[in-house]
Amino acid sequence: MQKAKEISFEFLGQTFFFRSFIPEEEVKEVLKYLEQKKEEIESFKKVPTFKLAIWLLLQVAYDYIKIKKEKELLERSLKTQINKVGEFLEKARISWGVSGEKNDLPS
Repeated sequence: MQKAKEISFEFLGQTFFFRSFIPEEEVKEVLKYLEQKKEEIESFKKVPTFKLAIWLLLQVAYDYIKIKKEKELLERSLKTQINKVGEFLEKARISWGVSGEKNDLPS
């Protein structure tokens, strides 16, 4: 069984400590993403830390929902395409007179 690791990081002037099974590289990737979002916000408006944290939370939630919707749309599109390919293959099989046996396939 994997053991939880101690993770510490500094963000918004605070040091945070916690235990997690998340790999350190992924924690660093998340922190980099949050830092970029923070810099975007601070580039056009200086806000108090608490408001900045809430703003970041809302921004990340927005990004998540947007990506989730895009994923669902892609999944539906892929299922539609897979069904179309399946229908095409079924029609092609019938038009070739294939009964499912290898020796019936055209050469």
